[in-house]
Amino acid sequence: MEKINITIARDGSVKLELDGFTGGKCMEATKALETLLGGEVIERELTSEYYAAEEVKQEEKLSAT
Repeated sequence: MEKINITIARDGSVKLELDGFTGGKCMEATKALETLLGGEVIERELTSEYYAAEEVKQEEKLSAT
């Protein structure tokens, strides 16, 4: 199940934490939110879910040739 947790700090900064997204789907899911919140991303930390999906795609491509 895909889930987005949004935390707004007292100083107005916003933190988005995503769970259940694979590969670049997390970027697609947050694009509209980032635009609505001002569009400036100060820091982005990608999890192992992001990289694991990319590795699987690469393996499929290599085994198909």
